[in-house]
Amino acid sequence: MCLKKRKNKKKIFASEEEKEEKYYCSVCGREIGKEEFESFEGMCEDCYTEYLQQIEDDEGYYPE
Repeated sequence: MCLKKRKNKKKIFASEEEKEEKYYCSVCGREIGKEEFESFEGMCEDCYTEYLQQIEDDEGYYPE
């Protein structure tokens, strides 16, 4: 599976009074929370875990 990054942060304006930022996984596009977005380099936890597993399988170690 090729992990391709895309734009992962969108601002959605529900009304002029209410502004809400939504974050999306850069791999699968699932909506995620700001904390998850910042913790896992713009990916959801599932995609980030898969990414780390793929690196380990390819190179035999985890990046730091």
